[in-house]
Amino acid sequence: MTWYNAATGLWQEAWWPSANVVTMLANFHQYFPDMAQGITDQVFTTTFAVAEKTFPGFLNGFYDDELWWVLAWIQVYDVTNDEKYLDKAAAIFEDSKNAWGNTPCGGLWWDKAHTGVGAVENELYLSAAAKLANRRPNNPSGGYYFNEAIKAYEWFVNSGLINSDNVINNGLVLSTCKNDGNLVFSYNQGIILSGLAELTWSTGDAKYNELANTIALAAMKNLTNADGILTDPCDGGCNSDTEQFKGVFGRGIQFLVNRAMVLPDATRAIYVDFLRKNADSIWAYDQVDNQLGLVWSGPKGTASIQTQSSALDAIVGAACVS
Repeated sequence: MTWYNAATGLWQEAWWPSANVVTMLANFHQYFPDMAQGITDQVFTTTFAVAEKTFPGFLNGFYDDELWWVLAWIQVYDVTNDEKYLDKAAAIFEDSKNAWGNTPCGGLWWDKAHTGVGAVENELYLSAAAKLANRRPNNPSGGYYFNEAIKAYEWFVNSGLINSDNVINNGLVLSTCKNDGNLVFSYNQGIILSGLAELTWSTGDAKYNELANTIALAAMKNLTNADGILTDPCDGGCNSDTEQFKGVFGRGIQFLVNRAMVLPDATRAIYVDFLRKNADSIWAYDQVDNQLGLVWSGPKGTASIQTQSSALDAIVGAACVS
């Protein structure tokens, strides 16, 4: 909380990373309410009240930024049962819903300047729609969100973003609508996992959850080092945004362990071992005075709100499955 500014409701004035901090704290609150409540009672209400001063309605020039806030307020709703948070999530979602399908390749633009169609915003859209569908199946009308989730799923699996290794590349080439073959970022392997699991909740169809397991296991195969510690192409340092990435994957894995309907015992054991191993490595090799750096296998580095909350996603995840 050293980095939290109660006047803006943000950490280090980082916009979408602050949505991820809220999500991480709500996840911690869900499993350890007595430990979290002293912080979350302040953060949830304060950020909800004042963060919109930065971007009214939590809307800005990037659809992915907006959808991170949708997921944050859904998670807060899940732990508080306060409808105002779900109302806000639904209101933010409408901006992306109104824009979906207007790109040359279908799906959702990354930004309102129409510079790219990527994995991140389309995974966020699928997951947000699936979660809203399960919490408001008949509001504002039957299937309102569910139909969006199915549409987004069908687009995504046919987009070519999932490559032959069953991991997800960063985006599409606008001129061809083909996979750009660009970097395989860790967060792109994590965002979609909870949305796919929730589609299996709502449909009873295992295929969605099975795809989540396929992507998760492929990411562990392709993005971990010899000791099983998660890495990212930007572990060498790209920008402050990329420092957030790995925790999103850890959070997705924890969601599958705790909430997936389709989870073979052997797969569950792999997920739990992954979370525990990464949490242990962070604390042993990436921690100085409770500050957590970028590279989870070490050496220790400079901490920011992005590196801190990302690493805490893994540590909270390990605690929540233990």
